[in-house]
Amino acid sequence: MLIDSHAHTCDEKFDNDREETLARAFAGGVKYIIEVGCEPESWDKVFELSRKENVFSMFGIHPQDASKFNEASLNRMKNLLNDKKCVAVGEIGLDYHYEYSPKNVQKEVFIKQMELAVEINKPVSIHCRSAYEDMLKILRTLNKIPKGVIHCFSGNLNEAKEVLDMGFLIGIDGPCTYPKSDKLKDVIANVPINKLLVETDCPYLAPQLFRGQRNEPSYVAEVAKKIAEVKGMQFEEVCNATAANTVNLFNLRS
Repeated sequence: MLIDSHAHTCDEKFDNDREETLARAFAGGVKYIIEVGCEPESWDKVFELSRKENVFSMFGIHPQDASKFNEASLNRMKNLLNDKKCVAVGEIGLDYHYEYSPKNVQKEVFIKQMELAVEINKPVSIHCRSAYEDMLKILRTLNKIPKGVIHCFSGNLNEAKEVLDMGFLIGIDGPCTYPKSDKLKDVIANVPINKLLVETDCPYLAPQLFRGQRNEPSYVAEVAKKIAEVKGMQFEEVCNATAANTVNLFNLRS
């Protein structure tokens, strides 16, 4: 069984063939898809998609959109997080690569959403790009940390070990298949399989076989294949282990 634990199929790139894309994934062995609503403008669309069988949701405000966080958006988000198909707060975090929102605003909004996750007892999906030092500083200072995953992990092995010690899992995406992804392959090789999730982050980050094309949930199999190769495991072992990790973390119930 495969689970795409982080997808954006509500993106406009799927507007012409969303149903076919989902059908292709389910026919190809993907059991569940977790759809991410990480900007207020997408929340209604994500909510509607999650009415479908085997599609779950998470809601949050992405660090690039941290400036949109206010009392109204927080209240609306709280309502969505109470939905029975919503399994997490996300994606949230820090992104210093683009810095569309100021760093101080990103930090403040990240902390508020982490505290909200603790309050409502739901896991988090954390986005961190070019900001591992600040993310770790924040995580070290929080009074209580929710369960969660570091989505699309791009840190080094020492950073992986620290977040694992905090109780987080690590999300592996298409970049693990790229020829120059030695640092990520080192993380995969040294992190136990019971601490890994597979993700697509579609339509972004297509695996090497489809690089330059739109990514989609069915391609999560390419991520699992690479993990199997790096760890010397059978493909089915990786699929089943990462699926079990995902079900346990997000408490998935069809």
